[in-house]
Amino acid sequence: MKSLWGVLFFVVVQLSSAQSVDSFFKETFEQMLRQDPEFATSIGRHEYDDRWTDWSKNGRDERRQFFEARLKTLSQLPAAQLSGENRLTARIVEYDFHNELEAWELGTHLLRVGQMFGFHNRVYVLFDRMPARTVHDYENLVARLRAIPTYADQNIAIMNEAIAMKIMQPRLVCDLVIQQLTSQMNQDAEHTHLLDAFRKFPSNIPQSDADRLRKEATDAYNNQFLPAWHKVHDYMSTTYAGNVRPTDSLSSIPNGRTDYAILIRTLTTTNMSAEEIHKIGEEEVKRIEGEMTAIAAKTGFKGSLEEFQDHLKNSPDQHFHTQDEMLIYCRNIAKIIEPQLPNQFHHLPMLLYGVRPIPPDREAVTASNAQAPSPDYTTPGWFNLNTYQPQKQVKYDKESLVLHEAVPGHIFQITLAESQQSLPDIRKFYFNSAYVEGWALYAESLGSQLGLYTDPYSQFGQLASERFRAVRLVVDTGIHAMGWTRQQAVEYFRVHAPEESLAEIDRYISWPAQALSYKMGQLRIRSLREQAEKQLGPRFDIRQFHDAVLREGTLPLELLTEQLNDFIHAEYGK
Repeated sequence: MKSLWGVLFFVVVQLSSAQSVDSFFKETFEQMLRQDPEFATSIGRHEYDDRWTDWSKNGRDERRQFFEARLKTLSQLPAAQLSGENRLTARIVEYDFHNELEAWELGTHLLRVGQMFGFHNRVYVLFDRMPARTVHDYENLVARLRAIPTYADQNIAIMNEAIAMKIMQPRLVCDLVIQQLTSQMNQDAEHTHLLDAFRKFPSNIPQSDADRLRKEATDAYNNQFLPAWHKVHDYMSTTYAGNVRPTDSLSSIPNGRTDYAILIRTLTTTNMSAEEIHKIGEEEVKRIEGEMTAIAAKTGFKGSLEEFQDHLKNSPDQHFHTQDEMLIYCRNIAKIIEPQLPNQFHHLPMLLYGVRPIPPDREAVTASNAQAPSPDYTTPGWFNLNTYQPQKQVKYDKESLVLHEAVPGHIFQITLAESQQSLPDIRKFYFNSAYVEGWALYAESLGSQLGLYTDPYSQFGQLASERFRAVRLVVDTGIHAMGWTRQQAVEYFRVHAPEESLAEIDRYISWPAQALSYKMGQLRIRSLREQAEKQLGPRFDIRQFHDAVLREGTLPLELLTEQLNDFIHAEYGK
């Protein structure tokens, strides 16, 4: 491997053409896929679907050395000889790899344990992304099931390292993971989602192969997966549970305040402090609640904002009766939006997605989320809707939720980025939370131009959704930097986000700083739009602005700002 890096280093620093730089980025991306088969599967690259990432110490060390070597090479690139696009690609890759290394221990040891996307749930998410069209596809599914014992042992080894380093999740997160593991290992082969593909085979697979593969999958589930999951469950219930960190705050681990600052930089792509973000959150909550009060008054309601929220909570017509009703309601919203998209965008991606419920073993603690379709459209995208206890969920915030998760939010934006033929793959599939979540929250503000928010209740819902993201700024920093207890967070939620599940607070405890990314990204995009509107005046075109935001794929906020300033300057000079 070292000889390969040496060859590539020589090729790149002796640049004679753009092709050599393009080859460097391409080879870097291909190596990333080889080292991370789960990532490859998630983006529709299926060459490695028969294996898991090597999470052994040696495997992790090899990946870390890879990032370090590539950063060294990037530092040698003569920027003056690169095209504008290659300079931007180099800056994005350098930024991403640096963040990867800075947060290495936290990503490896802390964030692999969690009730949303912990290592145990990633197995289910990944199986959902695997194709099931050929005999080879099915053999890959079986191979990954058979490899679960090694996957489990390697993750237990990581957790042992975490205990030694005292980089632990708190009791609350540990208990939630144990509950999920219990539910998962109590599913027999007839009911587990891992074997969904084996219950109905495509017609091109001969019956003899189908019978063989079904038997192999059942045997692998019963004899490899279930014993491994029992082992993980027992480990979490004894060893891990006996070493959880003392409080919910990340500050209770060694260097916890420094670690929180690292996560803030990684997840918001800014250098803002927790204190600055906390203050922004408080100011945004106050501003938005003023607008919510004005909307409530438009309905003819005479009471306070808190009383109006109670009124909506107790209004039968604002609640669902069944899971199916909730699914149909959100599907209808999506179909209202789609024909209106050309009003806001010049370029539209192919929209292949559906709306489905989050599985029962995860729905109580998993927020609604989105999966884009695979780039070759062999697997669809999904808006995974949290339909847990539908009778307790309100209708008035669902329009903003569909805008956020589906169109023109996550599924729209990610699909568009991955379809950009002018971008190298390492750019198409780059992700940072501030841009992606910031765009999705910004997308919620476009509802009035996309056929939604036609009554004051849905307008109120849009504001409630935005306020909820501002509340996150206050609560996340409150827990991890301001000494808040979970009960303090609960009380703040009851006043300022009464429509939201308290499971959200547990999410912030499990995944520090991720909840900050939404509002920080949205505020940046909104400020750039205001700047463009002010400077361009009547020449401002919302479709051109949105294209400028989206055409380069995901960007750190600093680079997004540079791109939009260049766009404004170019348009102003016309």
